[in-house]
Amino acid sequence: MSTRCTIKYERDEATGQEIHLYEDLLDDPECVLLEVEGFTFEASVSVAPSGRLDTRALLRIPKPWARKLRLIANDSKS
Repeated sequence: MSTRCTIKYERDEATGQEIHLYEDLLDDPECVLLEVEGFTFEASVSVAPSGRLDTRALLRIPKPWARKLRLIANDSKS
């Protein structure tokens, strides 16, 4: 039995790319999770001089997907 509650799910059959935005009912109620498949990404972890871990994730999102997710306006040419 899944504890995921889907907020948004989209899949492009031609490319195999998909996004799944959901809440996990057993996880932090103040968080949502975004699972992506088929996108290019970079991830890095470094240690600051203080000893603190600095983490970074960069996800390359094609503009059609960014429009679907409403990250940019539908009429955005840039």
